[in-house]
Amino acid sequence: MALATSLLANRSSRIAFFRKLRKSLYFRLGALLLSFTFILILVLYYQFNYSFTTQDSIFDSHEAYYYSKMVEGWGTPPDTILIKEDIENLLLDCIIFRLKDDYSDENGYGPIYWAYPPKLKPEVFYSLTFMEDFEKHGVSIPLQVDMGTMGSRPSTAVATDKFVFYFSVDYTEPSGLANFILASILTIISMIGLSFFIQRYLYPVQLIKERVFALEEGDLESEIAIIGDDELASLSRAVNSMINDIRYLLNQKQQLLLDVSHELRTPLARMQLLIEMLPDHKNIGRLKNEVSLLEGMISNMLLSDRLSTPYQDLDISSIKLSRIIEKVLSMFPNHHKIVEIIGDIPSIKLNVDELKITLAIRNLIDNAQKYAFSGDKIQVSFMLDSDNLVINIKDFGPGITHDNIKKLTTPFYRVIKEGQNKRPGFGLGLTICKKIIESHKGTLSISSKIGDGSIFSLILPLN
Repeated sequence: MALATSLLANRSSRIAFFRKLRKSLYFRLGALLLSFTFILILVLYYQFNYSFTTQDSIFDSHEAYYYSKMVEGWGTPPDTILIKEDIENLLLDCIIFRLKDDYSDENGYGPIYWAYPPKLKPEVFYSLTFMEDFEKHGVSIPLQVDMGTMGSRPSTAVATDKFVFYFSVDYTEPSGLANFILASILTIISMIGLSFFIQRYLYPVQLIKERVFALEEGDLESEIAIIGDDELASLSRAVNSMINDIRYLLNQKQQLLLDVSHELRTPLARMQLLIEMLPDHKNIGRLKNEVSLLEGMISNMLLSDRLSTPYQDLDISSIKLSRIIEKVLSMFPNHHKIVEIIGDIPSIKLNVDELKITLAIRNLIDNAQKYAFSGDKIQVSFMLDSDNLVINIKDFGPGITHDNIKKLTTPFYRVIKEGQNKRPGFGLGLTICKKIIESHKGTLSISSKIGDGSIFSLILPLN
């Protein structure tokens, strides 16, 4: 079982590697270059091969003519002394057969008239060219001439009325394997060298890619090193300039939000002070709730903006889960009437941003209280395993449709049903909750059944 698991893991890693390789710019450029080189080699090979093949066929007709004239010059019967002088000069072997069917052997040869060297033995002759091949070039050849092989040696056969002359060369054509290996080695070396230069010239692309990934992680300070003075250098400068503009705009926006929130909170603080100074009245509670609502809206808007960018660090600390739940419940003065803790709170510590996690749980309970329209208490329960803590917040409202569930975490999206009053807020509660959980490498899961309420599950990794 362990071996099978290991093999599957290795296979998955190889598949992932090849998928990544196929997406690489260098791989695509290399594959394109290799394909182009291969096609170019084929075209050049065809062109040169066709050219030399055509040229050779013309030379073959000339060669056949000279063989024919040479044999005619030896007379009938052939002058063996003259033959020996000529073939020694041309470095040829020669064997002459009489044309007499009555003496033909099993290979179709007649009796041997003369051979040089004397020990030369006849072999089967295979013709590769015919008279028609020579005559198409307009060369008139007096005798019948065929070119081919006798055994493994290149040979030419010339026939007169009474004799057949077989000329061969003691020559072995060199193997093309050595040339192929040499050409392959040179091609591989060229491709490696070309790949090196491609990577060198496209290195700024790699730097730009790494800088963009760093930007996603929140790095607004570092810059791309400028290499050379070409188009990629201009692109690098443009990216650096763009990141500087982003940094400036983000700082300006953050400062604007801080200023606006400060200006809004100042009159709210005065309102809270004035409310406390008012004599008892039945509407004082409502006034306090409205001021608290405005304060919550301002806090949610600021936090939503901060969590929308990856440039904010979490203030991580180790805190007991029970303390977080206590802080959440303290935000609801009447929590005994609206919230019910199911089971025991696990006795564990979490490494989280206490303020943000508290706000996330508070937003979920507040959201359930606003939109459940049910007199039943909101149930909070916990599940714990070796990897994750799951906090379930269940309401007993009318439920949410599948289409609306997918939109719930969209900023400013709110589900308003017919016959229901519009609840105060901007529709940022679940959006902020999702961003907080994901910033802790967790997940927000929502499940619902029409008529049976909804469950909002906050899944936090323990490590």
